Amino acid sequence: MAGRGHWRRMTDLALALLRHGYRALGRERERAGGTDPFVARLLGRRTVVVRGHAGARLFYDESVIRRRGAVPPPLAWLLFGRGAVHGLDDNSHRDRKLLLVDALAGVQPLVAEAGERLAAADWSEPVMAFDRLVEVYGTAALHWAGIEVADEEAARISRRLAAIVDGFGFAGPAYARAWRQRLWSDRWAARMVREARDGRRAPSAGSPLATLAGARDLDDRTAGVELQNLIRPTIAVAWLGAFGAHRLEENPAFRARVAEDVHARRAFAQEVRRATPFTPLLAGRVRRPTTLEGVELRPGDFVVLDVWGIDHDPGRWEHPARFDPDRFLDRTPDAFDLVPQGGGHPSGHRCPGEPLTLLLLDETFRVLSGLDYRLRGSADVDLRRMPARVR
Repeated sequence: MAGRGHWRRMTDLALALLRHGYRALGRERERAGGTDPFVARLLGRRTVVVRGHAGARLFYDESVIRRRGAVPPPLAWLLFGRGAVHGLDDNSHRDRKLLLVDALAGVQPLVAEAGERLAAADWSEPVMAFDRLVEVYGTAALHWAGIEVADEEAARISRRLAAIVDGFGFAGPAYARAWRQRLWSDRWAARMVREARDGRRAPSAGSPLATLAGARDLDDRTAGVELQNLIRPTIAVAWLGAFGAHRLEENPAFRARVAEDVHARRAFAQEVRRATPFTPLLAGRVRRPTTLEGVELRPGDFVVLDVWGIDHDPGRWEHPARFDPDRFLDRTPDAFDLVPQGGGHPSGHRCPGEPLTLLLLDETFRVLSGLDYRLRGSADVDLRRMPARVR
């Protein structure tokens, strides 16, 4: 029914997401008759929701789908910043992404510092895994980026940047806090770039701050936005790291295998990403008319990639609700098979920070598996809240 022009009768996806979080698209798919893809509406506009392998391929076909105008400004400006790479297309996107990929080169010192700080931390009392990882990842990321600040100041900056991420789900107080920190962080990051360009700050050669300060085609504000888009997503790995830390604490068998076997550790990290993807969906806009499995896509339509649905598709993953790292021991997902940080090929819109995420999780779980630690809270996840957090 939804595919025959009755999409206007369906609940707007924006409202469904506020009510049901990560399960919203699955509920709307059932209301549409269980079809895949299916037609819905988002912000009052006709929207095609895609989930399967063919849908993921279409979503990352830049000749069909564009990113400009896909994310509403209140959310895009909050999470990514005005003028960020995420909203660019074609040559503008490729040129900016190459700059960021260059800035992401040489991340091993970041990963090593994070591991050292985790190992040296005081674990004698129960701690909040998420809070600790925000400060550890943030401090390491700031130093790697070429911003030398004392640990106390680095922890404060890290918490402020994490608050921006925590508000993207429009959850009342969290959303208001996120915007306060966004306004602060834009001024702070622009100042870092300006001081580097004026010679008042001397970041190490090749650091992200030095790379972006040297990009003279970007003004201070835009360079600062992209500087944040390297540091803040690194801090956001704390969401995934916290889920994994709780899984290790609650299951000694996981801990023993992760400590001893690098392959088991990487499989564990992949299962953490699959079971608890950061976002429930990604959005694009149709450039030119096409069809997908009989569903018409019209220029200007929204296209929504069902990230949660792909990573929990029972046709793709056996017992998808079960946390089972063994599923990745003999399986290497392709570019459209596992999409917790998006999919597609690296030359396109695939997240350039995904390799860093995997390295950071690998090091985190290596260190934690060898520690005797206790955590506050549990691995239970409130899937109505975006981004999901351990309880």
